[in-house]
Amino acid sequence: MFHRLVEQIFESAQKDFKKASEEIRLFVDTMPREDFILTVKEIGTIPESIEHDSTEEKLYSKASDIVLARCFRELGLASRALDERGDSADIIAESRSGYHYSLVA
Repeated sequence: MFHRLVEQIFESAQKDFKKASEEIRLFVDTMPREDFILTVKEIGTIPESIEHDSTEEKLYSKASDIVLARCFRELGLASRALDERGDSADIIAESRSGYHYSLVA
């Protein structure tokens, strides 16, 4: 499934970044859990087929944010990868329990 995610990144790279990000988010969020777990194990290494400073590299980084956000949700936190860039976190996760803590990544 990880290889299919990389294919999705290449397919989406032809679109504007926001649309491409949404397609990748949908792809990651609808992966079966078993496939998602395998993707988590491989997402930390950027494939050599992705060129440095390319649109695909930026989308791969966004995909890794989306994967981490889903990891937090799998742990029971409310989480999402933010669309904004710059002086803000890429991912925010908040507890659903009475503790009301939050995490940023």
